[in-house]
Amino acid sequence: MNLRDLEYVAAIDRHRNFGRAAKACNVSQPSLSAQVKKLEERLGVELFARTTNGVLTTDAGLRIVETARDMLRSAQRITDTAAEYHDPMAAPLRIGIFPTLAPFVLPYVSQTIKDLAPDLNAIFREQPTDTIWKELEKRTVDVAMMSGPVDRAGYRFSPVFIEPLLLMVSADHRLANEATISVCDVPVEELILLPEEHCLRADTISLCNAKNIGIDVPDLTFATNFLTMSHFVDEGYGSALIPMLARPVLQCANKNMRFIEIEDPSFSREIGFVSRIGCPREHILMALVDQIKAHPPTRKTAAMAG
Repeated sequence: MNLRDLEYVAAIDRHRNFGRAAKACNVSQPSLSAQVKKLEERLGVELFARTTNGVLTTDAGLRIVETARDMLRSAQRITDTAAEYHDPMAAPLRIGIFPTLAPFVLPYVSQTIKDLAPDLNAIFREQPTDTIWKELEKRTVDVAMMSGPVDRAGYRFSPVFIEPLLLMVSADHRLANEATISVCDVPVEELILLPEEHCLRADTISLCNAKNIGIDVPDLTFATNFLTMSHFVDEGYGSALIPMLARPVLQCANKNMRFIEIEDPSFSREIGFVSRIGCPREHILMALVDQIKAHPPTRKTAAMAG
């Protein structure tokens, strides 16, 4: 059994057709069919059932195809790792980014990478922070945009900008006409929070507790994204702390939203890149870090981190 055999069975399972699978693998259909038949004979099980409705993967085939795909991904990682050390521009740069940042900064980061390194292929993966850490450890991603500070052995955190948090309220909220408020005016008793997998939830609770204004975590109303949160706010179910970069999108989606600055600069989050120490593409990442520091993705001047 070789990698080519694994590519054949994965392609047949994907396309449900020997002809299309052969075309995807750039071989003739007779060659692909003959090789798969040899593989079935060698394994002693039928992988695919040929029917009048197309090709069906057998129960044994489903389990074998799943393992085949795992092995193909591992083989690709070996190839990418070798290419990364031989030519840092050759392999894709896989970037993890968490959900409360990705929708608002991804186009900016993508364009910045294209400007700095037109030949570099960037791949983005949006995942909760805990999942991104697992993917960094498994090397599914090369670097990640995270909210800092980060202190973990074997990793480096390179801050790029500070993003203030704003209070989002409805147009008829008692604070709607305020341009700025003090920390003591933050209506913690009505804040709508994100689920636990979002780091902004923990940041919000930590910030409020650190200022001795406390927070009772609501257990009836919560939202998994800012758009839903804005509709809750609009319907009078509370208010929310949201990052500044989300403001233009939410204003466009919901005209009734009002956004209030908080006078305390600690009500913000530090955004940066996490990379493994010794990463062979450190120079590419540092060029990206320097570029974003010099031109942060905010129209308003932000206090620069680091």
